[in-house]
Amino acid sequence: MTLDMSKVATSDVVLIVSLAYLSVDLICEWDGFTGCHKPLHVWLLVSYALVLSSRLVYIAGSLASASAGSEDFLLNLRHKSATSRLMLRIVWLIIVPLFAAWSVVGSVWIYQVLDRTPDCMPDGMHFWFMGFWHALSYTWILIHCGLGAMAWLMERRLRKAEVDLRSIEDADVIARWGQLSFDGYTSLPPGSQGRGLSPEAIQNLPGVRTRTAAECQEEEDCPICLLPLQTGECIRQITACDHAFHRSCIDLWLLRTADCPVCKHKVSAVA
Repeated sequence: MTLDMSKVATSDVVLIVSLAYLSVDLICEWDGFTGCHKPLHVWLLVSYALVLSSRLVYIAGSLASASAGSEDFLLNLRHKSATSRLMLRIVWLIIVPLFAAWSVVGSVWIYQVLDRTPDCMPDGMHFWFMGFWHALSYTWILIHCGLGAMAWLMERRLRKAEVDLRSIEDADVIARWGQLSFDGYTSLPPGSQGRGLSPEAIQNLPGVRTRTAAECQEEEDCPICLLPLQTGECIRQITACDHAFHRSCIDLWLLRTADCPVCKHKVSAVA
């Protein structure tokens, strides 16, 4: 597997260098926090480490993912790479919950320090920076909550599409197209959600028959797979426009969009 280093953006380098500098600066001022009621320096250092770890894990997961070029690492819950799956679990199950809980702890500690030892900060370190970093922390949490919700919705949509596939998948479909599945949210056709027929509506459409030898005297190809419609094959003819297809081809098409692929005539459950 070739690692695509273009995934490491300039902003990533700036973030990593900035957090490393802040961490070193904090360590140099470590003894200046000894008079504080709560160890704010520990809270800051752990916060830096969690944000840095999150970005490094994101980069590692994106580089290891076979689909990193077409999908966002955090939104795809179906990575093929074992490394990407591990990195994804680390982000969603460890780093994000831990960072959220640690930010709440920081809020309590800052309030207690302001109340009891407001003058404990070392020279050059001000509470406005604590407030600024705290605001960034909660913004980071909100962004990841939004990403998590999007990932869940994408996965739910994929599962619904797979249930529909299984409903119309039979021996003929498998023989022609194999076992169908979705690798990620980009494998769903754009704009197809809600435009196709339900599996029940497709199965109830008229026009299914077996191709006869007499019909095969005039060669005709399936417009979807471009293979000849042969004697004995199961075909479906759209009654509204008379275009004929392999049933296994047109059924999958109608699941995605309720239009004839040749003339774009609307196909309804009673057509």
